Amino acid sequence: LGTMAFGLALATLGAVHGHGAGLQSSRAGGLSLLRATAVSMEAPVTAPPESMTAIAERVFLSDLRPIILFDGICNLCNGGVNFMLDWDRPDDIRGVFRFAALQSDVGKGLLMRSGRAPDDISSIVVTFRDRPALVKSDAILYIGSKVGGGTPLEPAFPIASKLASTLVPKPVRDAVYDQISLNRYNIFGESSQCRLSDERFEERFVSGLLDKWTGEDGVTT
Repeated sequence: LGTMAFGLALATLGAVHGHGAGLQSSRAGGLSLLRATAVSMEAPVTAPPESMTAIAERVFLSDLRPIILFDGICNLCNGGVNFMLDWDRPDDIRGVFRFAALQSDVGKGLLMRSGRAPDDISSIVVTFRDRPALVKSDAILYIGSKVGGGTPLEPAFPIASKLASTLVPKPVRDAVYDQISLNRYNIFGESSQCRLSDERFEERFVSGLLDKWTGEDGVTT
């Protein structure tokens, strides 16, 4: 249970730190709030599967940073992203991780690349260029092992992550994760818009790259 308490604490801290909006980050130190770019979920635009797959491969061609796939309408998940933006190497504009909404075309392509259904938003996913993706509690623990670099949290989170992975069996960790995931909207609420980016963190978000890399004829360039 320590694993999920650790992950839940991380995301909840982010939700509180983002003033409950789910689509903001304050960047540690009290800097001005950052508005995220979001799109309505009422009429989502989805690219052809081949375009999504091509984008999924392209995001790793010149950038090896892992990509965290998160539920873009989940307040808890967005709280975790807020926390990461504030505490993932705040002195480095690139940070350790990049982000993409599971509902975005890039996110769907990365899900397919990882062997998951493109509409599967049941779990956070950490994707890599040259190793299998991590999901559920394994993903949370991996993120925890890397967060806090360059901040007072740097020694604490990796230690907590290591202890949780050692002391709590994976089936137990994942079972608790599943319960939180199934009830995340009821407990923490959801947004009618899907978070795609954050204006001061263009180096961190890959959700909107399809628009950048797709020509007017709809063919990925």
